[in-house]
Amino acid sequence: MSDVISLDWSPVNWEDPNGGIVRILPFSPLVDFSESFGEWHGLALMASSEEPQLWDEQYEEDQESPNIVRDAMIAQMGHSGRMVKEMTFLEHESIGKFPDPIPFKSFQLAKNSENPIWFLEPDMDDENWVKLTLDGVDQRASIWNLIGSIGSGRKMMKIARTIAKSATPHSDDLQIHIASSLSAAWWVIETNHLTEDLHMRINHRIASRIRGSLRSLCESLNGQIDVEKSAVLLVPVPLVRLQGVLAALDALPDTEEMKQEEE
Repeated sequence: MSDVISLDWSPVNWEDPNGGIVRILPFSPLVDFSESFGEWHGLALMASSEEPQLWDEQYEEDQESPNIVRDAMIAQMGHSGRMVKEMTFLEHESIGKFPDPIPFKSFQLAKNSENPIWFLEPDMDDENWVKLTLDGVDQRASIWNLIGSIGSGRKMMKIARTIAKSATPHSDDLQIHIASSLSAAWWVIETNHLTEDLHMRINHRIASRIRGSLRSLCESLNGQIDVEKSAVLLVPVPLVRLQGVLAALDALPDTEEMKQEEE
């Protein structure tokens, strides 16, 4: 999978045939960096409605005791702990940050600007989403995937090196490039037990909810923006998931009815 991963940070505009623009903002989890993304009217986050509370808690904890959330993540070990630990070795003030900088900051910006917000991951009372989640658990628990997980920490670092070498650095800041390679490798390891069909089903649902969020935005802005302009929905997407989400959007899934985040 690492040979098809792009670390291109440039925002991508996807025009919906039914009207409006999805502006995808690539980012790397735990890295406080993104390209400028211009004017936008609404925000759709690849998170559930429960995430903001976690972000607020992490922010408050980190304000009281700097890096306490990061250090707790490292102490948990596993792939996530290994990734965060490797990020700390880079000794860069914009890397290994909690709460996840781009989703958290874009959420705060939308709130302060009074722009509408939607969450693209359904909550756990959604039966279809729960089924997708349980299918992923079943695939992880298969005997071959359990055997394949042996030595996966070393495998993750090998994948990170491969991605870093094969992808062109976006800027002169090589530490950002290395950190984004680590994040991408973590995602590859965490999801390598999923079948291609399950990846596609997940992306299809996310794309359907993106289109639904855009439709809701267009309806809410009816007559409030210039005729020659289109409603723009900002959607931060992890670099490693960018191509899958774009492919799902290009398949034009049905638009799912979406509700805005409530105050």
